[in-house]
Amino acid sequence: MCTLIFLYNLLQDFPVVALHNRYAKIGSSEEPPTISENRVAAYHPVDSLSKGTWIGFNNAGLFIAATDQHTNGPQRAYRSRGLLLLDILTNFEQASAARFFLETELKRNYRRGNFILADSNNAYHILKDERIETIPLKQGLYVITNITLKEWIDTKNIPGDLLEYVEKRKTRALNLISKVRFGSINGTIEDLKHIASDHGEERGRGSICYHNGAGWYMSSSTIIAIANKILNSKIFYCKGNPCESVFIDYSYLLRKTSSASQVQRMQAGTAEVSRKTSKLSGKKIALCLTGSVATIESPKLARWLRRHGAYVRCYMTKMSIEYGVSPKVMEWATGNPVVLELTGAAEHLEDYDLVIVYPATMNTLCKIANGIADNPVTTLCASTRPTKLLVAPAMNLKLYDNPVFRRALNSLDKSGVTIVQPRINEGAAKIASIEKTIDYIIRCLSTSILKGRGILILTGPTRYDLDPIRYISNKASGRIGYWLAKEAFQRGSSVKVIYGPGTVSFPSYIPVDEVYTVEEMLNATLKNLETGNYEIVIFSAAILDFKPSEYVAEKVKSGSKWTVKLSSTPKIIEEISRFFSHVKIVGFKLEYNVSKEKLIDEAKREMSKVDATIVVANDLVEIKEDRHKAYLIDGSGEIKEFDGHKSELAKEILDLLELNLISV
Repeated sequence: MCTLIFLYNLLQDFPVVALHNRYAKIGSSEEPPTISENRVAAYHPVDSLSKGTWIGFNNAGLFIAATDQHTNGPQRAYRSRGLLLLDILTNFEQASAARFFLETELKRNYRRGNFILADSNNAYHILKDERIETIPLKQGLYVITNITLKEWIDTKNIPGDLLEYVEKRKTRALNLISKVRFGSINGTIEDLKHIASDHGEERGRGSICYHNGAGWYMSSSTIIAIANKILNSKIFYCKGNPCESVFIDYSYLLRKTSSASQVQRMQAGTAEVSRKTSKLSGKKIALCLTGSVATIESPKLARWLRRHGAYVRCYMTKMSIEYGVSPKVMEWATGNPVVLELTGAAEHLEDYDLVIVYPATMNTLCKIANGIADNPVTTLCASTRPTKLLVAPAMNLKLYDNPVFRRALNSLDKSGVTIVQPRINEGAAKIASIEKTIDYIIRCLSTSILKGRGILILTGPTRYDLDPIRYISNKASGRIGYWLAKEAFQRGSSVKVIYGPGTVSFPSYIPVDEVYTVEEMLNATLKNLETGNYEIVIFSAAILDFKPSEYVAEKVKSGSKWTVKLSSTPKIIEEISRFFSHVKIVGFKLEYNVSKEKLIDEAKREMSKVDATIVVANDLVEIKEDRHKAYLIDGSGEIKEFDGHKSELAKEILDLLELNLISV
C-alpha cells in the first residue's frame, strides 16, 4: 500500500516532481537510495528482499514509480515488480519506449499495480488489474493510491474500510497539494515534506503519514525532483514515519556517475537497437573476439545480445583485428569502447555476468585451459570463474580433431565452462549460429526454477495410413511445441521432444524422438518416462482420437466406393496420469467453434480427469499460423486469457508452470 503524489510539468526546470509514502508489510525491510548501472545509471531506494525498487529515476531523466492495486484478494507473482522497475530504469531513456516494454511485460504474471512512467515529454499511468490500461497524463497534479477504480474492475472483494481509508488519504492529499508553492523547487520540496508527515484529522490508517495498520507499517518516504539539467536533480529519503524521523539528501549520488554514464549514453546512442525481449535485461556481458574469419559474425551477436536487454562490452586480440573486424565496428555494435589492451584501469578484473569467447580459436582455448594470460581476452578469461565462461570454437576440422586440443576442450568442459559446439561442415568446425549461441547464453544466465528439471514435450500431429497413398491425420504443425522446447531450453531445463509428422524443424541441440501413430507416441512417452528423469510432461500434440480399423496394402482406385471404419486410439494423457502420478501434466484442450464458457468448462473437466497442473484451452477457429488465442487454467481456478504469437504463449505457459511449482 502506498500514496504517490505526482507533479508533472508544473515547475520551471523540474518537469517531474514526486512524493512516495511507502506502506509495507511488517517484517519487510529496505535500504536507502543507491546507484544501479547498466546502459544508464539509476537512483533509487532498494527493497532488501527482492532487490528491486518502487520509485526512482535515471540520468536520462526517466522516472518510474509504483503502488499496489488491492482490488481482488491475494495475488501470486513469478517475479517482483520492483525488479521490473529496475529493468526499465537501467535500460531505457524515454518514457514512450519504456511504456511499450512495460505493457508487454505486465502481461506476464506480475502482481496488480499502478505504474507512473514519465520524462519531460510524456507521462503515463499504466494500470494492471484484470486487464492493462494506459492513461496518458497531461500537465497537472495527481494522487495515486493502492486502489484505482475503473468501470471494468471487479470491486466486490475490496474491504469496505480499505476503500474508506484510501479515499481519506487521497482527498487529504489533493487538498494539501493544491496549496503547494510552485515558485521554487526548494519551497516545493519543503511543502512535500510536510505533506509526507501529515496526519489529517486522525493519526492512523487513513493518514498520509500511515500509522497502526494491521500487519502494515510506514517504511519510508521518498521525494524526487528531476531537473532538465540532470545534475540539478534531487532525491530525499526518510526511513520510517516522517513525523518521527528526518529526510536525508541523497542528491550527491548523481555526481558519482554523471560524467561516465553520460559518455556511455552518447556512445550507445549512436548504436541504438530495438528491444525484442528482456531475457538478458540487467546482465553485463563481455564479448571476446579472437583471430578467426568467423569474427564477421560477432557484430551480429553483439546486437542480438543488446536486443535481449544485455549490456555488452567487447575485448579483442590483435589477431581478431587482422581478420577483418574493426574495433570501430564492435564499438558501434556494442555501444561501448572496445578493450584492445590492458591498462591501469584493470579491465581484466571487471566483473561480468558472463564472458563469451566468440569465436574461440584453438590457440586461445588451449591458453585458457592452461591458465595462460597474455592478451586482453585470455587475461579476462583467467580472472573469470569457469561457470561464468562460454566459448564457441571455430577452426579447421584437423585442428578441432587434434588430440592436444581435445584434451584442452575436455578440461574446460569438466571445469564448468559452457561449450557451444560448432557445426561440422565442409572440412571445418564452423562457429555455432547466432540463434544457438543466444539460446545457450540465456540458458547459462537463467535463474528459473525449471533449471535442471526434465521436461518432456509431445507435439505435432499423429497419422495413420489408409493405403500407400492416403492417410488420416489432424491439423497440427508442431509450432507451439517448437516454441515450448526453445523456451524450456533457455530456462535451463533438460528438455526432450516427442514429435509427430509436423512441419517444423527443431534445433539440433534439442533431442527429438520422431513418431507417426498414436501408439508410437505413447510408447515413446512411456519409454522416456521409464528411463529418463522427467518431472513434467506437456501434451501439446494433436493426438488422433480415431484410427482406421484396417490398412489397405494397395492403392484404392479412384472412383470406387470405399468405406473406412474407425476405432478408438489410446488416451496417452490418461495413461501417463494413471501410471506416473508424480509427473506434472500440462494439458491442451482443443475444441471447434464453441463458446468461451463451454471451452473453459471442457478444459476444467479435462484438468480434473487427469489431475493436470495446467490446461491450455483453445478453439481451432482462433488459431492462426503463428498466432494463438488461448485460456490458461491452473489448479487455483484462475483463468488467464492470451492472444498473441506462439512464442509468447510458450512463455506464458512456462511462467504459469513456474508459479504453480513455487506454490507447491
